[in-house]
Amino acid sequence: MSKKILRTIFFIILSFSFLSFSLPVAANPTYGANAGRKLGSGIINITTGWLEIPKSVMNTSHDDNIIIGIIWGFIKGIGNAIGRTLVGVGELTTFFIPTPDFIHPRYVFQNLDQDTSYGLRP
Repeated sequence: MSKKILRTIFFIILSFSFLSFSLPVAANPTYGANAGRKLGSGIINITTGWLEIPKSVMNTSHDDNIIIGIIWGFIKGIGNAIGRTLVGVGELTTFFIPTPDFIHPRYVFQNLDQDTSYGLRP
């Protein structure tokens, strides 16, 4: 084989070897993607915070009974609605600062059967 063909084959193999693995940096979301996600999450949590009231009534009714669900679920829902709205305001005003999620689930309509919880998770 000529030297030119061997060199071409070598560069083709070398090119495919670089394409066969991914960089660890590519696996992590970029700063812009995180900021955009946090901005969107803040807007959504501000506008849908009130949905915590029927969600809490539904979950409490399912866990206990309908009377307790209506009374205690409504009270718990008001607290969670205020909490989700305030977290949304915080995310909206600090979207440019990377932070972990503080409210779980991230949106009120995710995992409707899961009660809302606050705090940092690893």
